[in-house]
Amino acid sequence: MSETLHPEETITSFWLVRHGDTQATESGRLYTDYQAPLTEKGKRQAESLASYFAQEKPDVLVSSPSVRVFATAQIISQSIGIEAGKISGLNEWHVGDWEGRTYLDLKKSEPELYQAWSKDPIHNAPPNGESIIDLSKRACDHLKQLIAKYQGKHVLLVTHAGIIRSILVHALEMPIENFWRLAIPCGSVTKVDFSQNFATVCFTAYRPS
Repeated sequence: MSETLHPEETITSFWLVRHGDTQATESGRLYTDYQAPLTEKGKRQAESLASYFAQEKPDVLVSSPSVRVFATAQIISQSIGIEAGKISGLNEWHVGDWEGRTYLDLKKSEPELYQAWSKDPIHNAPPNGESIIDLSKRACDHLKQLIAKYQGKHVLLVTHAGIIRSILVHALEMPIENFWRLAIPCGSVTKVDFSQNFATVCFTAYRPS
């Protein structure tokens, strides 16, 4: 009887999709805004994603309930024939009183507050917002629930850049301080496989054309 080098493990695959483009994204604004709609460019990005996933054939489709995200998910849903489920815990980083502001605006108008935050943008939170540490914990708690629920499935998760960065940091066991070094553009796909003992990042930030 031959010996197995690595016992087979159940793999749960996640396609992590960032929503399509919005006006706030184009203007470089910080926003949680659950009502922000897709731009025409964002809709075209969602249509490209829909064509891509028609070939990939995921088993499950879940989405943040934010308007821009769920609109992206619905366009994909029509292509793959799977209804999108909503998970509120997958919403974007809550930026509190900084809603609708740009970093440059904050630096000019509230220099002391901005300087204090920028010294440690991981542990410090915007006023009445959440820190990246809090965001990451929230994202990973929901990720673990999804892995347990959909073990062995191919899960398409449509969400936000902050959630995707958090999952990548977790998968790669990176220091959380590397959070801001990960570029996750609108309309992009990141793929990560999880088993009981390891995670494999297959690719990141791919934009179907």
